[in-house]
Amino acid sequence: MEVIFAKTRNEMNVEYIHDYLTTSYWNKGITLEKVQKCIDNSLNFGIFINQKQIGYARVLTDFVRFAYLMDVFIDPNQQGRGYGKLLMEYVLEDEELKSLPGMLLATKDAHSLYEKFGFKKFTEENNSKFMILKRPD
Repeated sequence: MEVIFAKTRNEMNVEYIHDYLTTSYWNKGITLEKVQKCIDNSLNFGIFINQKQIGYARVLTDFVRFAYLMDVFIDPNQQGRGYGKLLMEYVLEDEELKSLPGMLLATKDAHSLYEKFGFKKFTEENNSKFMILKRPD
């Protein structure tokens, strides 16, 4: 089983990403056109097994000070096999992102995954969905 990563827009399976996102709690009902626009205006990260996309993440950034990690997912049939961790490592080690001093994300249910990579709750409120990763300048 060959696991590969991709970053270019034309390597992303837009229909696959749309199918997942349209049923997610954070993008329920999003149109294919809007997903394409998101992909066109973001840094994209895909994980593939045997040339079939099984996961996705995207980042909005100014490439100097800030990045916002969004739409991270692994296909439900592939979850629990470490692919989420591999995808996060790929994103966080990206040359365009790893020197940034901060990255923000929002999650309702995956805090423990992101904490493994240094993300912390943005506020002390237990119900906060925002987390932030701060790196030394």
